Amino acid sequence: MAKAASGALDSALRTIPSVERILSASAFAPLVHTFGRERVKQHVVDHLDSLRASRSPYDESAAHAFVGASLATATSSTLRRVINASGVIIHTNLGRSPIDDTLWSEAAEVVTGYSNLEFDLEKGERGARDEHLTALCRSLFGCEAAVLTNNNAAGTMLTLAAVAAGREVLVSRGELVEIGGAFRVPDVIQQGGAKLHEVGTTNRTRTRDYAAAISKKTAAILRVHRSNFDIVGFTETPPIVELVELARAKHIPLLYDEGSGRVVDLAKYGFASGPTIQELIAGGVDIVTCSTDKLIGATQGGLILGSEAIIARIRKHPLMRALRVGKETYAIVAATLQAFATEKHEERIPIYRMLATPFDALRARAESIARSTSARVIESQCALGGGTTPTETIPSIAIEVNGNASETYARFLREAIVGRIVNDRFTLEVRTLLGPDLPRCQKALSESARATP
Repeated sequence: MAKAASGALDSALRTIPSVERILSASAFAPLVHTFGRERVKQHVVDHLDSLRASRSPYDESAAHAFVGASLATATSSTLRRVINASGVIIHTNLGRSPIDDTLWSEAAEVVTGYSNLEFDLEKGERGARDEHLTALCRSLFGCEAAVLTNNNAAGTMLTLAAVAAGREVLVSRGELVEIGGAFRVPDVIQQGGAKLHEVGTTNRTRTRDYAAAISKKTAAILRVHRSNFDIVGFTETPPIVELVELARAKHIPLLYDEGSGRVVDLAKYGFASGPTIQELIAGGVDIVTCSTDKLIGATQGGLILGSEAIIARIRKHPLMRALRVGKETYAIVAATLQAFATEKHEERIPIYRMLATPFDALRARAESIARSTSARVIESQCALGGGTTPTETIPSIAIEVNGNASETYARFLREAIVGRIVNDRFTLEVRTLLGPDLPRCQKALSESARATP
């Protein structure tokens, strides 16, 4: 028996051709052309090693399939486009705000060639990248100066590093938030080189709490937007105007980590009113920091807006180079801000198109997708997301799909369509769908109906 087993192993091993012979075979020529000979060779060697370990015979068709799949996995990113039917407009896990084709095309004019990123075309000498958005931001927000960093946390940290390194920053205990990914405001303050001085209580902080805490060690007052949560009940938060008056009287800057980038009042879309960036700056806040991929609707970045004197210090800080962005971010953020400046944000920025879509139009969209299927069109609630309005939703329309909710959810995920389960039913929220998503959702819905018993 041992001799027979040894003979079978020898027979399997004898079927394995040399690596060079495999690479020279016509079946492997397309792989060599696409991926290069040396890269294909390594994956062929790995496949042959697995055959020897498992004592399996060589099969060219199986080898070609294995090596092709292995090469594709090794040379591609797992990042791919998905359809957001979750009912969360600014979905952090799905890349937050989508970029409109026209804005992307405008940015491409800058990105696909050389640009004056750090070149002054008037003087014919080196320029500064951090001044490209200054004029636009002055017009839109009423600020004296502006700087763009790689995200809002970076903007807040850089501001603190420039303004309050080694000194105290006053923050309400009710604003020491943790945002997605376990990033915490106290940690950002510490990494900015400042010292956190907590004032007030979790639910109630008054202006006099800040006033009592101010000393010679105090460098700034920091107000932080409560991302992802709200405090209700027995609460109190001082008005911005009172903090501005206190900061002026004590000759210290008032910093505001606004976070979400509220350029326009959201009351028009059914959410509670809140101060816009322009209103904060007009009201006397010295520095406002915010994200560019939330309510601004651009790609990831962080704006620092406000006082020329403070931003001049920020520009000179060594961290500025570490936290700056490239031409791609400048181009997309500029094109997006221009949409606000020309009051075309509902036309050119997808998240505002979603918010502005009439209820009847949503229903018609849902009925079109669900036509000829057993799915039901139902009323639903849609969230803005991104920590912008954590306790609020607005009315919307969804499609309820028949069948086991978990199985249907998984089936749609395989088509890269992210829906949600509500009351043990799988639903597709139509407000968050983009134009190109509609045919794919309709097809997936039809196929799901055929697959459901």
